[in-house]
Parts: sequence; structure tokens; C-alpha cells
Amino acid sequence: MKLRAFEVRWAAAVGRALLPPGLLGGVVDDVDLGGRFAEDLAASPWEAALMTRLALWLVWLAPFWRRGRLSGFGALARDEQEALLEQLLVSPTYLVRTAALFLKLSLCTLLLGDVRALARIGAYGLGAAPTPTAEPEPPRRLPLAGAATPDPP
Repeated sequence: MKLRAFEVRWAAAVGRALLPPGLLGGVVDDVDLGGRFAEDLAASPWEAALMTRLALWLVWLAPFWRRGRLSGFGALARDEQEALLEQLLVSPTYLVRTAALFLKLSLCTLLLGDVRALARIGAYGLGAAPTPTAEPEPPRRLPLAGAATPDPP
């Protein structure tokens, strides 16, 4: 299912509200989430693509049906977008909550599927980029069941 150009822009806007720039140290800031979303839907079975597209429309039009505002998701300020997404994700209506969660998972998967993101988190042996941290904590071991636990120093 091919998305229209405005739907690709919508997906990019919703995606960046969910996954803001700077995430993962900024290694995936240049990823075109709208374009990847469109590619994913084009390769999906029509039933899955239709449901995902409906989830995008539901989120985009949420300011109207949730708050009575005659505007789309993109017209909201960043903090209002985040608050609205949080409301949708905890909605008492199962279909709304599930659609918002499915859209969130789809966009997260598209971003985390980038090789640079996988390398950043050290997945699949790609090697994580070094991150500045404090001294690493020594590994903690849990006592075995029934074993005597040593007294703390």
C-alpha cells in the first residue's frame, strides 16, 4: 500500500515526537522515518498496511477528537505532542491504546533497524560506540538458594 506524500510527512512528524533527535547519541538523527515508514507499508500485506495507516490517521487527527481542536498533530507544540501520545497510549479505549502502541512499535522498529543504531547498542556483535560513563560497577552475584550469605564488610 503506497502512502500519499502528506502521510509520509505525518509519519515523520509522529516518529520524531516519539523518537526525538539525539536519541542513541544522535547516530540516527538523519534517518527519514517517514520514508522508512512508507517503504515498510509498501512491502507489507495490504491488511497490515491498512491497519498501520489507520493508526497513523488516528494519531494525526487525535487533537480534534481528543481535545476538540481544529488542528492536526503537527500543529501542536512538542510538549503537547508528547502529552497527547501519552494519553493515547493509556487510553481506556482498547482499540485506541492498541493502535497507538502498534504505531509506536512500528516506528521504533524502523529506527532501531538502522545498522548505526544496532552498532550503537552493540547488537549482533557490531560493537557499540564508546560512551562516556563513570567507573563501571563490579558485577554483583546473587547467592545460590540455601547457600550461606557472607556478612557485608
